[in-house]
Amino acid sequence: MNQTELLHFLSRIDLFCFFSQEELAAFLEKATEIEVAKGTTLFHEGDSGQEMYLVLRGLIKIFRGSRVIDVIKPGDYFGEMAIIESQPRSASVSALEDSLLLQVPFAVFQEYFSRQPKSLVAMMRTLSQRVRRDLAILGHDFEQINIMVHDMKNLLTPFHLLEVLERTVPGLAGNRYLECMVKARGDLLILMENALAQSRRLQIDTPIHVDSLDNLIGDLQESSWTVHPEIGGRGIRVEIVGSLPEFPFSALGLCRVLSNLVVNAAQASEAGGCITLALSRQDDEAVVKVIDQGQGIPEELREEIFQPHFTTKANGNGIGLISCKQIIEETHGGSLRFESIPGQGTTFTIRLPFSARIG
Repeated sequence: MNQTELLHFLSRIDLFCFFSQEELAAFLEKATEIEVAKGTTLFHEGDSGQEMYLVLRGLIKIFRGSRVIDVIKPGDYFGEMAIIESQPRSASVSALEDSLLLQVPFAVFQEYFSRQPKSLVAMMRTLSQRVRRDLAILGHDFEQINIMVHDMKNLLTPFHLLEVLERTVPGLAGNRYLECMVKARGDLLILMENALAQSRRLQIDTPIHVDSLDNLIGDLQESSWTVHPEIGGRGIRVEIVGSLPEFPFSALGLCRVLSNLVVNAAQASEAGGCITLALSRQDDEAVVKVIDQGQGIPEELREEIFQPHFTTKANGNGIGLISCKQIIEETHGGSLRFESIPGQGTTFTIRLPFSARIG
């Protein structure tokens, strides 16, 4: 844009509508026009934020992981929160089409906006509109998820026929596979009931019982892990050092954790590889290590492994590991850590206190 076009363009934006032509001209001398090609990422979540941007032409996508947060059109602006808060970027930004931006450095922001009440009010108004829009979208998505969970619960009803088969078909009583399916149906119902209860902000008590961890792993190894499509072609070896006492834990919670970790280990391993689960006792804790023989986790990704919605999988949603961490730490008072060696694999280590206060 030429100087006249820029002056006219800026004068119609809420941040500048009270500026004189002389002030706008002085501002433009200190800001910089930049072109961003379609598909180019301007900055990533977690980057330091020292500039804000005005969109002069094109469309800009703001996203976190695979979720699109907003699409910024000409006349709107973004990046100001990182400057206001002196914090890293809270989201990533890329161009949906060839775009022209006006880059406003930190010093210029301080000079023209931070000391101007009208500019700050305009920013607050824009942020408020974005928050309202996000809340409306989240509310709609949340309601749709509740509807789907409710309907999935109803769709599980025919699985009660498994118990009918067990009672009426000769030879099926006590069938191991049938028992696994009945248990899986029960676990799904519990998770769905919990999801619906959480949506109503009801207090949910996690069932905790004294149980055997090695027996739990043995049951998983003999049932769901043998037929899981992601695990097929990989061996699972269980190593137990010493003896573990029975202690209180959530069987369903640990099933979820161990299954997530084993599936991740299988996805990281080559076909024909082996996944090792090593159980041991260290002082007053049970220790479970899930060890794969994959390529390891790159150094630059390790800080993000337990971040919500972070994933390196094309169809991943980035909630498996954060779910594991919450179950281990919040429900059991334990810990979940990992070690990774490039080219050799990754080990996730679970520590579960025998006598912790269960949350």
